[in-house]
Amino acid sequence: MAAHLDALVRITRVVAGDDAAANDAAQEAFIRLWRNPAAFAGGNLLAWLVTVARHVALNEHRGQKRRTGRHDTARLRPPSNPEIKVESSDQLTQVRAFMGTLPEQERTALTLFAVQGLAQSEIATVLGTSEGAVKQAILSARTKLRARFEV
Repeated sequence: MAAHLDALVRITRVVAGDDAAANDAAQEAFIRLWRNPAAFAGGNLLAWLVTVARHVALNEHRGQKRRTGRHDTARLRPPSNPEIKVESSDQLTQVRAFMGTLPEQERTALTLFAVQGLAQSEIATVLGTSEGAVKQAILSARTKLRARFEV
């Protein structure tokens, strides 16, 4: 747990939107592993945990959206992208806000690739999609960031 908790919370924050929800989703992933270790069939443990935590966070986010009847994009706080050279606190705020406007799959794929260093095959497993779709999502997100910030 100690080896993966920080990374799992950072990754889950992209979907969850805040620290408390990200922590809850990460803890739920570890609880599910503890209760049913056979569910992890081998491979990359972090990728498996991210998949479980992402599903927990998405389900909670959807439930909250249904309960409130609206989508609150102001609470989304995506992590900064190391590919973008941020010169000021104001620019960092703009980058974070823009990352929040990207489609969830693009935002998550880029974060997992650029920030967490996961391979595209691992990201495909986490997102439940193909490697080609992951490559396209990363390319699309990068293109949009470059166009917006002229990097």
